[in-house]
Amino acid sequence: MDLRLIDKTVELLLEATHAVVLTGAGISTESGVPDFRSPGGIWERYDPTIFFIDRFMADPENVWRCMFDMHKSNEFTLWDALPNTGHRALAYLEKIGVLKAVITQNVDNLHQKAGSRNVIEFHGNMLFARCLKCGKKEGYEHVLEELEKGRTPRCTCSGIMKPDAVFFGEAIPQEALRQSFNEAEDCDLMLVIGTSAQVEPAASLPLIAKGMSTLLRGIGGIALPKSNCHVVEINWEPTPLTNDVSDFLIQGRAGEVLFHIEQKIRENQKR
Repeated sequence: MDLRLIDKTVELLLEATHAVVLTGAGISTESGVPDFRSPGGIWERYDPTIFFIDRFMADPENVWRCMFDMHKSNEFTLWDALPNTGHRALAYLEKIGVLKAVITQNVDNLHQKAGSRNVIEFHGNMLFARCLKCGKKEGYEHVLEELEKGRTPRCTCSGIMKPDAVFFGEAIPQEALRQSFNEAEDCDLMLVIGTSAQVEPAASLPLIAKGMSTLLRGIGGIALPKSNCHVVEINWEPTPLTNDVSDFLIQGRAGEVLFHIEQKIRENQKR
């Protein structure tokens, strides 16, 4: 971890008028939430087709049973996970007005648990389930109770409940998509934390922030350059954004890096 880059990031945060964050699985691994694609991740231990919408629609009972087995084995600890120093640091930065929004690819609800309020959930939230018939949402307390009894979770209207997360083959929720692209186009600083930057359309958000791509605004769909926008990565390793898109990369654990950033901003607030 390069402390000089920490200082530079603090400087950029304090100078920014519209700073936003894009987070991926790397910020939650320190809370015990495994990621999906890395060695030892979920996809190496479970069949990824569990999270395909076609499979769920064809046999929701079997998919729910598989997910319940994952929960009981403590391999997929979303429900009991607690926010770490990284999540709490971002919540603090939002509280004091330094951050305007958190855009997350994660489905673990940890930003909200930490206290972040303006959270845009790009891929939904696994701590809730939604009725496929009437759209009603239920917390996972209800879902787990049903699964413990060996029943497929159903709504009071008799509709099948589905985890309120985006499965493979499903579209990103339109409102989350619109808000995310608006934030990317409006920001003058984007922190990209713990994401491989390989999953679209979220991977395009830093490019939109830099004015290298646009999906919502611009003249005739042509990107409008933003010379005043900075993109800073915080990650274990370089990504496709490194060098070509981001201004610089701070290599290290997200929680540790963000803790140092928070402490330096707290010191600045005392002056």
